[in-house]
Amino acid sequence: MAKYTDKQRLEAVKAYRKGTGGLRATAEAQGVQVDSLRKWVAGYSALGVAGVVTKKRSNYDLEFKLEALRRVRDEGISCRQAAALFDIRRLDQVAEWRRLYAVHGAAALQPGWKEEQTKMSKTPHQRDDGDLLVDDQRSREELLRDLQQLRMEVAYLKKTQALARAKTRLAPVKGR
Repeated sequence: MAKYTDKQRLEAVKAYRKGTGGLRATAEAQGVQVDSLRKWVAGYSALGVAGVVTKKRSNYDLEFKLEALRRVRDEGISCRQAAALFDIRRLDQVAEWRRLYAVHGAAALQPGWKEEQTKMSKTPHQRDDGDLLVDDQRSREELLRDLQQLRMEVAYLKKTQALARAKTRLAPVKGR
């Protein structure tokens, strides 16, 4: 069941487009969430009323997915913009396709493909050809682990510097 009806969504978008208030004010007045309103406005701008109404669950074929990824690459649009342009229900879906394609190739975009099929056979940072993946192709979990490691290293360095400063301040001054 949808949280908001199609009528509520369309009314909220039309109220926002009248220009009497910003996103937050309109969302509050209409009783909807700001993020939802932002998404509906983007959908309406790209597709009109069809971009606001509830979409049915879809299975996309390989050609459709590759075309969406090609537009992201060639035109430099964001994955969210591509999702709005191609009327894809989940706004993060194109980003997921992009990640799968970067790691596993076009086979990963085939309907019915499961990521678990290759998890055990490949190291996490390598493709079939052995090239190391660049940061934008690595998984979110890998990047978060690296970020945590870097934060720990920075904290350690800051702590050692602070201890060194404290030691020099507390050291007795010669000649007094």
